[in-house]
Amino acid sequence: YNLSKKPEKDAKIWQTVGVTFYKKWKGDPKKFLESCGWDALTILKRLREDTHREGARRVSDYPYLRGPKIGSLWVRVLRDNIGLTQLKNLDKVPIPVDRHVARATLATGVIRGKARGSLQDLFEHIREAWFKSVKGLMAKDRPMIALDVDEPLWHLSKYGCKERDKATGYCPVKKDCVAADFCVKGKIMIKNNFVELDTYCCCSRRE
Repeated sequence: YNLSKKPEKDAKIWQTVGVTFYKKWKGDPKKFLESCGWDALTILKRLREDTHREGARRVSDYPYLRGPKIGSLWVRVLRDNIGLTQLKNLDKVPIPVDRHVARATLATGVIRGKARGSLQDLFEHIREAWFKSVKGLMAKDRPMIALDVDEPLWHLSKYGCKERDKATGYCPVKKDCVAADFCVKGKIMIKNNFVELDTYCCCSRRE
């Protein structure tokens, strides 16, 4: 189905993850989560640090899942798609950031101003910004957390913000966008891992 850009590498990675769950947790990932006390931060720490011996060296138990983006994403999926309500400290899990989440964050003015360089240099600022931005807000009957805006931001960029003119900020789908009131003006150019940003609020004198 051409879903993987690196089929051999990805196959090895997911084989490793699958074998880890089979050998260490009797094929039940929930046993791993239970060993972490259902604590999201402990889960992320274990995903990063747990290893096993492969020949003469030690290798990660959970390649891919151990990364800052996929780890946080996996924890959110456990809540949203699997329905695990036992998970704790989800409010302390940083939002998984990729180019789509970054673009939507910049386009809505959560982070604005001038920047030029590596896109990844903005990732920590984006994580921190969303921790702060959701404070005091509610998601139905509970306090909103940063993970709650991950999927909406991804879709906002994928089907909206990526259509912006990279230099002027003009967006052809703005009239149909539910986030249009938050859209900022200016340049947002993202290419590979490079970003050039020069944005300002629509209520600015520069309008």
